[in-house]
Amino acid sequence: MFSPLSLDTNEILKLGSKGVEVEQLQEILSSLHFNPGEVDGIFGGQTLIAVKQFQQQQGLPADGIVGVTTQNALSAALQNQPVVIEPVVKVAQISSLYGGTSGKLPLPGVDLIKQFEGCNLEVYPDPRTNGKPYTVGWGSTCKKDGSQWVLGETITQAEADDLLISQLEQNYLPVIAKIPVWNELNVNQQGALLSFSYNLGAYFYGKPNFTSITRVLQNKQWNQIEDTFVKYRNPGSNVETGLKRRRLAEAKLFLTPIN
Repeated sequence: MFSPLSLDTNEILKLGSKGVEVEQLQEILSSLHFNPGEVDGIFGGQTLIAVKQFQQQQGLPADGIVGVTTQNALSAALQNQPVVIEPVVKVAQISSLYGGTSGKLPLPGVDLIKQFEGCNLEVYPDPRTNGKPYTVGWGSTCKKDGSQWVLGETITQAEADDLLISQLEQNYLPVIAKIPVWNELNVNQQGALLSFSYNLGAYFYGKPNFTSITRVLQNKQWNQIEDTFVKYRNPGSNVETGLKRRRLAEAKLFLTPIN
């Protein structure tokens, strides 16, 4: 579990701040299901958005400045829920491991997506472009009808959850379910591929940039799953660390047997 923010009383974190305190702030925001962007110790635009959203949730002035009041609120929020530093994959403890309106959506994959995407109820700009595609909820870049979001728009938690399920069923599941080996996979294996596709695109199978994962799936080389997943982490980029954690979590889910 994360410890409370260990900041001096007079120390304030805000846009442009850097250091280990900012990195810890980003980790805490992530654990509370806000999206501060890459955990890099730099208080940038996405961290500012996450701080403001947390402040709004807590009924605090949403100024994006992490002073004593916001620090105390973060510490109190942490004490009200269990938090893990590394994602822990858990098989959904429900009567059915499939859901959605189709009853065919692998729910362990939905859980994994939520762990890494985080949920924002206010539309925010893409951290890489600082502009479009505008995003909201669990990483949704468009509305149900396909239209684009506008900065300043907000949705409810229920709407965010419904939007994720709807888009997974409409835009991702029909595509990845055509992978030849799909119906031979268990719910955890399908869930891992659902998370992989949500992050890297539904049409990955058979594409030139995805020859390794395509080969492993074609040949059912499950002993190579972890090494293969980890290849897709954008080596050398500023998101490599976060993507590696996600790929390892997906591989772990893929290799988790169904009891």
